[in-house]
Amino acid sequence: MMLQQPNTAPHTVELTTRPRIFAEFIHSEQEIRSAQKMRYDVFCQEYNVELPVNMVWNGNPIDVDELDDHCLHLVVREQSRNEIIGYTRVLTCDLAKRFGSYYSSHEFDISKVISRPGRFLEIGRTCIHPDHRNGATIAVLWAFLARYMQDHNYQYLFGCASVSLDDEGKTLSALTPIIKEKYMADEEYRVVPKVPFSLRKEWSKEKASFPPLLKAYTRMGARICGDACWDPDFNVADLFVLLDINNVANRYARHFLKDREAA
Repeated sequence: MMLQQPNTAPHTVELTTRPRIFAEFIHSEQEIRSAQKMRYDVFCQEYNVELPVNMVWNGNPIDVDELDDHCLHLVVREQSRNEIIGYTRVLTCDLAKRFGSYYSSHEFDISKVISRPGRFLEIGRTCIHPDHRNGATIAVLWAFLARYMQDHNYQYLFGCASVSLDDEGKTLSALTPIIKEKYMADEEYRVVPKVPFSLRKEWSKEKASFPPLLKAYTRMGARICGDACWDPDFNVADLFVLLDINNVANRYARHFLKDREAA
């Protein structure tokens, strides 16, 4: 497996908890296969779908696609067991040029976003082990990404956040008015879904909770850049989310960004 490496030696960002957890890039085939197995297990459970088994490792199905060989693989580990408990896949703007596109461009027209000045970093396939969804794991992941963006001069992070369609779109229909009121990006950052998902007006006033990843994005200060795209493989609606590192919410910037640590 030929994998692209970070431009500098990978560093870790640690959070003082028990058990101690930390984030790092992984490179060996065995480590990446372990992460892909967790991806498969989490996505099947999370979205209640049977993913196609296009590769088996050690007798277990794993989640693999053509982009994996072109990305950096970032994990969060529990130190006491050296176990992978969190994961995201990182595609930098330089790696995207070599691959030919961003993953998000398969679902959205993102030309308005990527035509803006500045360096971009895309994340995807983000997942947290069900036993470690206590906030600490995702915090370590965000902290590492924020520092990595600073160290390598990336201004924008983007990716897709999914809303399950197990309820036929009730949650998405209920969240959309809130998104438009509080979290929608300005027009110059808008994307266009290639397969729009139709909302139900009668559900727009229902109560609904933000999915954990989407909630984490919005709390950080990210903006949602338009309507959702239907992903039938996972039975979800994907929202394109964009975070400008200069607009990270202050309560997170104090912890994650170096130039504000003393503020």
